[in-house]
Amino acid sequence: MLSGCLVAVFTGNVDAMMTSVLDGISAAVELVVGLIGVFCLWVGIEKLAEESGLIDVLAHRADPVFSRLFPGLRGKRKPLGTVAASVLSNVFGLSSSTPLGLKAMSEIKEVFGGRPGGLDSMARLVILNAAGFTIFPSGVIALRAALGSRAPAIIAGPTALAGLLATVGGLLAYGVLSRRAGSGDRR
Repeated sequence: MLSGCLVAVFTGNVDAMMTSVLDGISAAVELVVGLIGVFCLWVGIEKLAEESGLIDVLAHRADPVFSRLFPGLRGKRKPLGTVAASVLSNVFGLSSSTPLGLKAMSEIKEVFGGRPGGLDSMARLVILNAAGFTIFPSGVIALRAALGSRAPAIIAGPTALAGLLATVGGLLAYGVLSRRAGSGDRR
């Protein structure tokens, strides 16, 4: 920014620079105002899903899958349910995946302390939430809609595919590296 200001001063383009800065500020305010409405809508829908128990029902239905993904949590209903809710929240593009992920980490730590089963479950949760598999990326769609895109949801398919590949790749890499580290400990 400093170099841009200096160049504008030395080339005599201070008026153009100031006009550009003010236009940028105006566009940023318009974007934020447009996003607020969309995010309020999605937070409301998310709250309805949470209050109605829909997220808990989905987490319960997904229990067989999550028990296999998190073998250390098998039979531990509370942390496994929170892990499932966190991951499903991320999959559906809801904004609650981070608070739910932090709550799940806390519950895993409460159950395991620093023992390997807990660390393994925590690593898997981070991979699943960070890899970004999302069926409906509401934040990006809202941003595209606020910027005037004619088809803001067109990115849903490619985003889901990229997130799925990243998730599978992350889990495979973790499996290989954790086995390698485990075999290295035995030597």
